[in-house]
Amino acid sequence: MSPPLPDVVRLRPRQQMAMECARCARYLGTNGEVLGDVRHRGLLFRLWVCAPACRSPTLGSRTGAEA
Repeated sequence: MSPPLPDVVRLRPRQQMAMECARCARYLGTNGEVLGDVRHRGLLFRLWVCAPACRSPTLGSRTGAEA
């Protein structure tokens, strides 16, 4: 069973725009894998992670404020 997708509201804009990992907030660059698609206020967001099993120590989303 895969962990739940992060809550879009809690993500930073750079995570919402696929510039940073949706889990650990690391810069993606040209690397990254699609985590999944979520809808928020009628808009579709495609969330990306930096690795298949993101190196974030938690399963939930991080906003980068913890790093």
